[in-house]
Amino acid sequence: MSRQVVCTSSSGLDYLGLNHDIELIRLRIFMNNVEFTDGKNINLKGLTDLMLRPSYTPTRTSPAPKTEVAELFDKLLYKGVKEVFVVCLSSGISESYATISEVASRYAGKMDIHIYDTKEINICEAVLALEAQRLMKQGVTMPDITQRLDVLRASHSMMFALEDLTHLINNKKLSKAGGFIANLLNIKPVLQVTDAGIIEPVNRIRKFERALEHVIDVYADTLRRPDSFAYILSTGRTLIDVSFAQMIKDRVGITNLPVLPTSAISLANHGPTGVGLCVFEGEIPESIQRLSQH
Repeated sequence: MSRQVVCTSSSGLDYLGLNHDIELIRLRIFMNNVEFTDGKNINLKGLTDLMLRPSYTPTRTSPAPKTEVAELFDKLLYKGVKEVFVVCLSSGISESYATISEVASRYAGKMDIHIYDTKEINICEAVLALEAQRLMKQGVTMPDITQRLDVLRASHSMMFALEDLTHLINNKKLSKAGGFIANLLNIKPVLQVTDAGIIEPVNRIRKFERALEHVIDVYADTLRRPDSFAYILSTGRTLIDVSFAQMIKDRVGITNLPVLPTSAISLANHGPTGVGLCVFEGEIPESIQRLSQH
C-alpha cells in the first residue's frame, strides 16, 4: 500500500538539512504588500534580513490556499497513494488545520487522510513529522502512529524569551497600549506553548538577561536528567545564541546544546530578537538525535 506523510511548512523542515520525502503544505507570509510562499520565494535568512530593514512593515501569515492543498492531494491520488498522514501545526495558532480538514473531506472514499493536530510548531512539529514517516515506512497503522505522536508531543516543552516586543505589537499579538507600557518599563515576555497549543506569556521580566535566567532556572533540574534532550531554538541571532549557551553552561553546567532554527512562520510573528529553550523528556525521538548532528 502506498502511504505518504505530509507536513505544514511551519515545521521548518526546509531549514534542517535533512533528507526526507515528506511533502510540505506551504504557508504564506505577507510583508510590504507582497505575498511570499514559505520555502519557495522566501526563506528564513531572507525573511530575517527583510524584518531588520528600516522599511520593514508588519508581517502577517495565513494558511496555504485550499486550491493548493487540493492540488497536493490530487497529486498523491494520481500517484496511487492510499493513506496520507498530515502533521499540522497547532490549530490554536493557525487556521491551517481547519483548512486542510475541509479539503481532505472531499477525498472520502478515495484516500484515507488523517490530520494530526500537533498543538506545536517549529522543531517539535518537524520531529513529529519525521517520526510519523519512520513509523509509516515500518507499516505501523495510522491510529498507532497517532498514539506514538501523542506521547512524544506530551514529552516536549518550550519557553521563549523576546528582547523586543515590536514585532508582537505590530502583528497584533499584544495591544499597542500594553506594548507601549511594556517597552517603557523594559519588560520582556517569557512565552510558552500550552498543552492546548496556544502561545501564552508565563512571565514578564524587566531585563532580557533576567528573562533568559528565568527560562534556564525553570529547566535546570530537567536539563540535568539523563533521559532528557534539550536544544536551543534560534531566531538566527548568533550573539544571542552564544550568550544564552554560555549562561546555560554557567548556571547548570550543561554544554554543547544543539542550536536549531525556528521556522519562518514563527519568525514572521514574533520577530528575530529572541531565543528559546526546548526539552524532550523520557524516550528521546530518533529524529531529534539526527537533527542534533547537523
